[in-house]
Amino acid sequence: MTRMAARNDDSLATLLLTHHLLEREVQPLGPKGFWSLIETAGTPSSLLGRSQQELAAELGDEELATRVTALLDGSTQLAFALERFESQGFGAYTPFDDGYPSRLRERLGEQAPPALFTAGPVELLSREAIGIVGSRDVSEAGKEVAAEASRAAARAGLAVISGGARGVDRTSMAGAYQAGGSVIGYLAESLEKRVKAPETRKVIGEGMVCLATPFKQSAGYWVSNAMARNKLIYATARATLVVATDEGRGGSWEGAVEALRRSYGSVGVWSGDGGGPGNDALVARGAAPIRDVTELLEVSSTEGPPAAPEQLPMNF
Repeated sequence: MTRMAARNDDSLATLLLTHHLLEREVQPLGPKGFWSLIETAGTPSSLLGRSQQELAAELGDEELATRVTALLDGSTQLAFALERFESQGFGAYTPFDDGYPSRLRERLGEQAPPALFTAGPVELLSREAIGIVGSRDVSEAGKEVAAEASRAAARAGLAVISGGARGVDRTSMAGAYQAGGSVIGYLAESLEKRVKAPETRKVIGEGMVCLATPFKQSAGYWVSNAMARNKLIYATARATLVVATDEGRGGSWEGAVEALRRSYGSVGVWSGDGGGPGNDALVARGAAPIRDVTELLEVSSTEGPPAAPEQLPMNF
C-alpha cells in the first residue's frame, strides 16, 4: 500500500463527517448530504472549531448543525481508528487527498463518495482504464468475451475495472491479472473479508490490484450498495463494456441504464455470441454496439509488453 502523506484539515473534517470506521450514535452524512453541506460552508475545514450556535446561524438548520457538531467531535476516536485501519494495510482517501480519483467528483458531482477505503496501491485508481461488467450467471461464451476484453486492455496498457462479483466481474479481473495488467475492483461488500483471501493478499502485495469501497469495511452485500458501486466503475473508466445483461432487471441492467441516462461515462455493449437477452435493448437506449473487443479501446499502449505472470485461479 502507498503510505499516505499527513492528512490535511479538509480530509480530516470530511472523514469525521462521513466515515464508517467506528460505530457512532450519530449517523454519518451520505454523499448528497455532505456535498450540500460543503456547498454552503465552502470547505470542510471551515466547519472545524465552530460552535453549534455558529453553525446553526450559518446553515440555517438547527438539526443539521447539531448533527454536524456531534460528528466533528470525534477526532480522537477517528485518529485511533485510522491508525488501526492503516496498520492493517488499508487506506482512507477523500477528494482532498492525493490518490482519490478525480473523475469521480468530475462525473458524479454530489453522488461522488466523500471517502474511499482501499487495499492496494491507490495510484491504480487514477490509471486510464476500461470497465468490464455483466451478469453473474453468464454463459461460457460470455466469460470468454470478458476474458479477451481484459487481455486486450492489458495489452494496450490499460487497467481493468470491475465490481468483484462472480461471473463477468471476476472473469475480467482474473483475465487482466493473468495478462500482466493492473486491476481495480470496486466492492459492494466487505473489503476486510475480501482481503482475508490468501490469493487476494498475494496480488495486492504484488502491486497489481487495488480494491476500494465507499462502504463500511465489514458491510454485507446489499442491492443498494451494488447500485452505488456501479456508478464508480462507469465514472472511473475511459469506457465500460457490458458483456451480458437481462432486460429490465438486475444490477448490470440498472447500472448501465443509469450510466447512459446520467452520462457517467461511455457505455458499450457486446453484440456477438455470449451476450445476454438485454444487450440489444441497451443498444436501443444509446449504448454503443461492440462486435470486437478492440473497438472499445481506441488507444495504443504506451508501455512495453508485460512480463508473463504466474497463472493462478483467481478469486477476487
